[in-house]
Amino acid sequence: MTKVNWLIEEDIFDRHDELIKELEKHGYTYKQTSYLKYISTGADEYFADDKCVIFRGTLNLGRNVLKTPWIPGAYLDEKNLRCSTYYNYFGQYLLNNKYFFLSLGELIRRKDEILEYFHSDGEVFIRPDSNMKPFNAGVFNLKALNTIKALKSELNTNDTTLVFVSKKQRITKEWRFFIYKNQVITASLYLVGEERIDETIKGGYLENYVNQVLVSVNWYPEALYTIDICEAQGELHVLELGSYSCAGEYGCDLSLIIEAGANCAIEEYEAVNN
Repeated sequence: MTKVNWLIEEDIFDRHDELIKELEKHGYTYKQTSYLKYISTGADEYFADDKCVIFRGTLNLGRNVLKTPWIPGAYLDEKNLRCSTYYNYFGQYLLNNKYFFLSLGELIRRKDEILEYFHSDGEVFIRPDSNMKPFNAGVFNLKALNTIKALKSELNTNDTTLVFVSKKQRITKEWRFFIYKNQVITASLYLVGEERIDETIKGGYLENYVNQVLVSVNWYPEALYTIDICEAQGELHVLELGSYSCAGEYGCDLSLIIEAGANCAIEEYEAVNN
C-alpha cells in the first residue's frame, strides 16, 4: 500500500498548527521545513527520491519541490496556471473578461489606447500573467505612473514582464474553492469588502455555480487546484485559479483538503510505479 508523506513549509498559512494536528490525527508522516533550510540541506534530507510526497507552502519552495523525483511533489503547474492559458477556457465566466495581455513596456507605449478602450480616467487593474506572483496585482493609475521607469519601480519588475490589464471593478465578496478535477472538495468565504471573514461553505447556490462552470468548461490545470469566485454588481464570476499546494485554506475543511490531496497523490504515484 502506498504511503503518502507530507512536506510542510513552516508558518506560511494562518492555520499551520491546525493542519499539522489534522495530519497527525490521520496518521500521516510529515516533515516541516523552511525555504532556507530546504535549499541548504537538499530534498534527500527529508524523503528518499522514490517516495510519494505532497507539498504545501510557498510558490518559491513549491517550484524547487517540482525539481525532485517525488510524485506528485507539488501541485503547481506554472504553465497551466498562467492567465494566458486558463483564460482560454474560463473566458465567459471571468470577472475581467475584457482585457489586454502585453509586456509592461508596451503597456506604457499604448496606455492612451488602453485607457480609451476601458473608458478610464487613468486607473486600471494590472496583474502578472504568471501565477508565480512576480509582483502584487492591484489598481494602478497609468497617468500618475506615466513612464516605464515609474511603473517598473512601483511593480518591482522589468519592462518585458507579461502583464494582464483590465478595467477597475468593485468586488463585494470573495470565496475560495479547493477542486479535484471537476469536483468541489471544500470551500470558504474569505473577503467581504475589505474585511477578512473565514466561513466554511457547504452546498447551496455558490457550489451550484462552481459545478456549473466546471461542467461547462470541462478543463482543469491539474488534478488538484483552487478556484476563487467573486461577487461583483450582484453577479458571480470566476476571479482566478491557483495552486493546491500553495493556496491558503481560510475556513475550508482541512480534513477534506488532506484527504483529497492524499488520494490524488496515491493515484498519481501508483499510475507511475505499478
